[in-house]
Amino acid sequence: MSPRTGRPIVGNEPKNKQIALRVTETTVRKFDECSVITGKTKTELLENWIDVLHDSLMQKK
Repeated sequence: MSPRTGRPIVGNEPKNKQIALRVTETTVRKFDECSVITGKTKTELLENWIDVLHDSLMQKK
């Protein structure tokens, strides 16, 4: 039996979707700084921020 190929799944779901954004150089710099300061990847930061925003919006419903 051949070994599985591709990236291993981290977490509960495969990360098989992409989001592309057009932002300013300042926003990119700030995002990079947030990643360095927190020690988290940009994906982790974005997922955390989306979770916080989603939870906040759902409470207002």
